[in-house]
Order: sequence, then structure tokens, then C-alpha cells
Amino acid sequence: MPAVYRIQKRQHLEGILTGFGAQLYGGRWNPVGVPLVYTSSTPELALLESLVHLEGTPWEDLPPLVLVELEIPDSLDDIELHELPDDWQSQPVPPTVQHFLVPRLNSRASLAYSVPSVIMPWSRNLLLDPLHPLIHEVKTLRVEDFMYDQRLM
Repeated sequence: MPAVYRIQKRQHLEGILTGFGAQLYGGRWNPVGVPLVYTSSTPELALLESLVHLEGTPWEDLPPLVLVELEIPDSLDDIELHELPDDWQSQPVPPTVQHFLVPRLNSRASLAYSVPSVIMPWSRNLLLDPLHPLIHEVKTLRVEDFMYDQRLM
């Protein structure tokens, strides 16, 4: 069973596997209304992925954060570069990318979908389907308080 990582607000820790934030706001791989849990294959990639979403928020204004390590069952759909829409790295995110996984999510084909990171395309993010029956087998291995190192400013 692989481990995946996520940096998130401590206040939302209880709902970590609901995908509610992504459902509410949408993301690169899901439109508004579709829940999805964004995780990364390493804690370092989780750090990079969280940094790009700070959008200028001053460090002192950040809420308490946690680094979470999850163990997921071996239900993984490894999506290769040639399968992705040509514009998968575009910013702002095109609707073709946001809707790319919707048919797979609707079929509940896999619990997790491995996709390349836009930041580091040779590294992988794992997107968890919170509506998949195996979501209840995801285990929290570790939760630690997290603060960004000031040298990253």
C-alpha cells in the first residue's frame, strides 16, 4: 500500500477525505461540484504543490497547517502523459482538463489516479476519489504540525 502526502489547514483535518474544498472551488483535475482529494507521492512535492497555492498570502497570515501521511489501498490508475489533454499544464486551467477525469470518477474505476505534477512533470500527484468504496480503507499514518521554512520566502 503506497503512502501519499498532503499539506492542509489543521481546521479541516477531520474532513481530509471528503474532497469538499475541491468540490466547492474546483481544481486542475476537477470542476466545481466534483469532490477530489489532492495528494502527492512525496512530502517534498506536497510542499511545492502547497506553495504555488499561497497566492501571495503573507506567512504570518497563514492558519495552522499540518503535514499528513496517508496509506492508500492498491487501487491506482496510472495516467500517462500521452493520455492527457494537450493543454493539461495551461494556466488558467482549461475546462477540458478539469473534466478529463469526470468519466473515470463517475464509473468509480479506481480509488486513486496518478497524474504528473504541473510543477515537476516527472513527479506524481495522486488524486483520491472520496466517493469510491475503498476510501474507507485509507489510513492516516501520521499528522504533524507544519510551518514553511522562512528561507523559502
